[in-house]
Amino acid sequence: MRATHGSALNLRSQIETHPHTEQVARLQQECDPVFARVDKLLALLNKSKLLHILYLLNAKQRPMRFTELKQLVDSSSTTVSRRLEELEKNGLITRRVVDTFPKTVEYGMTEDARCLAPTIQSMYDWIVERDVALV
Repeated sequence: MRATHGSALNLRSQIETHPHTEQVARLQQECDPVFARVDKLLALLNKSKLLHILYLLNAKQRPMRFTELKQLVDSSSTTVSRRLEELEKNGLITRRVVDTFPKTVEYGMTEDARCLAPTIQSMYDWIVERDVALV
């Protein structure tokens, strides 16, 4: 069914005067859409062992092999593998296959991850300095 100009104006009029529409418009003006992306970043960083992996890569300042990361993180291969995949998918680490026998895989931080590291460190420092116990 094709909408006529008159019916489109009528629909627009109904939408503009609906109270919910006003709330949505007000929220869009008040809430910066970047907050949704920050929420996604925090959800990613909240995953088990992910912050630990980023911390190790940042502290070592060099690419690390999977087995080294797994040993230092002290977690299952499945968990470490999933976190590395998520970090790579989100552009925070690089994965490089070294042509050796058997094949070796190294993981390193991207520039985005290096830029994020001070923010993560400041959250860590904030907890330590204030001896905060969150509930």
